[in-house]
Amino acid sequence: MIGARETGNETYAVNLLNALARTARSQDTIIAAVARPGDAGARLDLRKNDLVVQVSESPFRRMLVDLPALARRHGADVLHVTYAGPLLCHCPMVVTVHDVSFRRNPEWFSPRDRLVLNTGIGATLRRARAVITISRFSRGEISRFYGIPEALIHVTHLAPGAAVAGQQSAAGAAPSGKFSNLRPYVLAVGNLQPRKNLARLASAFAGVCRRGAPHRLVIAGKAEWKESDVYRAIRECGIEDRVVLPGYVPDGDLPDLYRDADVFVFPSLYEGFGLPVLEAMACGAPVVCSSAASLPEVAGDAALMADPNDTGSIENALMEVISDPVLRASLRAKGQARAAGFSWRRTAEETLAVYRSVLRS
Repeated sequence: MIGARETGNETYAVNLLNALARTARSQDTIIAAVARPGDAGARLDLRKNDLVVQVSESPFRRMLVDLPALARRHGADVLHVTYAGPLLCHCPMVVTVHDVSFRRNPEWFSPRDRLVLNTGIGATLRRARAVITISRFSRGEISRFYGIPEALIHVTHLAPGAAVAGQQSAAGAAPSGKFSNLRPYVLAVGNLQPRKNLARLASAFAGVCRRGAPHRLVIAGKAEWKESDVYRAIRECGIEDRVVLPGYVPDGDLPDLYRDADVFVFPSLYEGFGLPVLEAMACGAPVVCSSAASLPEVAGDAALMADPNDTGSIENALMEVISDPVLRASLRAKGQARAAGFSWRRTAEETLAVYRSVLRS
């Protein structure tokens, strides 16, 4: 994942590895198998006895050849993979599956992604000695689609990444960074793909514009499967001059992007967790959030909820936050308190407990 601009998946890999290095016992060794060692070296903060080892960018070669050989060569006690792992491995395997949206809504994914996910995940779940996921919602989904008892699926929540953790933003603060020239703006962060619900967001934002709000809409994320649907919706709504599409934004630039937003909106139809919601909260952005999937579990009472299938609900929630400074201040304070309750240290400790339970068994 590292260096692949995989957003939430990449954030999980980087922050979990760094937290494991801070939390694991001194006699434990972490071997990070990465396809892009240059990117990993710049983002991982491992210890002297830990290793970063290059594997193939091809998922099939990586699963069939590289990972089993790497685990055997180093005498690994546990192999931890995300989504899919090798067919054969000398040591116990732990798998993290963030969500199974490809089973719930296959039309949201390219034929290649459906092939890889459908081929790899089911077989990996059957072989794994332990399954980890990132929300109670995803635990229920994995159990439902793959017949695994919920009691056997471990939930380890995510947390804001190091770049945004602990950021603060006071009400009425001065513009803070390179995106301040776009103010005032509504911010959405997420790859341009169907489940992010960005086409419906464009329609809702057009209503916000008609109601006199002077804001722009900034959508930060790389183009992916069916991204043309988003561009077409923006054109059909006649808001091309009010929408900014900066593409993928590196982690180091995200704090400024979140802090300078009047409101952060996350209208997703399906999420295994929804990490941008916590990141926005950590940076002090008031949040309007979808009421679907895992998002109520993550946001709690610190966001204004909207029905992601109802354009009017999204529009009204945005206008409510934009027009009410008292509500913005309340959401800002609640959001920062909510985000502070999640930590990568806790995630690492819970992950280490899974490893040790596998070794004990």
